[in-house]
Amino acid sequence: MVSCKARPNPGDPMRLRHALPLLLAGTLLAACASNPAVRHYPPQASLQQLQRLPDGSWQAQVRLQNFSTGPVAFHELSLKVRILDGEWTELGGAELPKIGANAAEVVNVSAPFGPATRAELDARLGKSQPVRYRLEGSIRSIDPGRRYELQYDGRLNPAPGLDGVYR
Repeated sequence: MVSCKARPNPGDPMRLRHALPLLLAGTLLAACASNPAVRHYPPQASLQQLQRLPDGSWQAQVRLQNFSTGPVAFHELSLKVRILDGEWTELGGAELPKIGANAAEVVNVSAPFGPATRAELDARLGKSQPVRYRLEGSIRSIDPGRRYELQYDGRLNPAPGLDGVYR
């Protein structure tokens, strides 16, 4: 005997209506399950500002740039700076923040320049002349645990209207 029951048609819109939400849910779940890999690139350090303090000492603002695709926590910043072609000066320690992906942070450090460098900075400020500088050193990151060599050649100009400031 032949059955008269109609077989469901695979192209039936009712059948597709029930399968579509399941397919969408599966696709969304798969998309959320995988995170892109974080790529780590060497950071960069440069001087953002040099400021003469009221007691005659100098303070530097160091700009740390993170080029990685994820946040990086840095520690152990070891930098020295040379103004013009003068003596090298070790920059004082700083608390280093966690820096977001493709972002930068500024940290304040002491800059105990010697008498010759201080005199040159003061003289150039009086004449509104820029100064060249070279930074060298290293920085360590916590995750990943890497040490990066830093080198940067830059130039700072006297900041108009701000006494004792190079930017």
